Amino acid sequence: MRRFPTTLLIVILAIVGLVAGWRMFYSAESQRYRAVTVVRAQRSELHLVETVTHEKGPIATEEWRLDNVNGKSSAAYSAQNRAGTRVARFSEPITGYDVTFAFEKVVQDGIWELQTRPLRGNTSDVYTIRVAQVVGDRSGSHKFGFTDPHYLATTAGRQYQIHLDKNKPVPNILTLQSTSTADDRYAKVVADFAAFGPPRFKKTVAAAREKLLKS
Repeated sequence: MRRFPTTLLIVILAIVGLVAGWRMFYSAESQRYRAVTVVRAQRSELHLVETVTHEKGPIATEEWRLDNVNGKSSAAYSAQNRAGTRVARFSEPITGYDVTFAFEKVVQDGIWELQTRPLRGNTSDVYTIRVAQVVGDRSGSHKFGFTDPHYLATTAGRQYQIHLDKNKPVPNILTLQSTSTADDRYAKVVADFAAFGPPRFKKTVAAAREKLLKS
């Protein structure tokens, strides 16, 4: 009596199942693969720049720059003394995701929404902030300036709105409303730049500033 070819039947059923599964999922998986490949190939850039112009003191200007281009990050610092005779400038690669996290932090603190403010408070230091981002074929940039972030966060004055109502008799035809223009996001963004950097980068910045302060 001949034995039933059980093993052969299992092999045939397995092959049929593989072919059916391949036909069922190949289209969807290939589309997902192409989509992931396109995302990986897209250009990605993050740029943050803070420039501080000092009216007084031996240091005239300072600039901090953070960049991430296609996953490769770097941080740079440059400064010039008031006499224009000495310049400190250096850049170093940043491993990990520090620049990406810094970018996410300033975005959270409102860097895209902040606007240039009139020079108020202590005007001896003028801050200029620039932010730019590129994702594939889309890009955007923003720039604004201000002075005295502490003043903007705590005082900054008030903004008045005048409303004339013709239906109200004199002397109540004039209604004056005011709102505070204080905004602590300017101070937060400045603090974000100051907090950035691994110990080595901060140590190098401190040493460069020390030399310029003595020049």
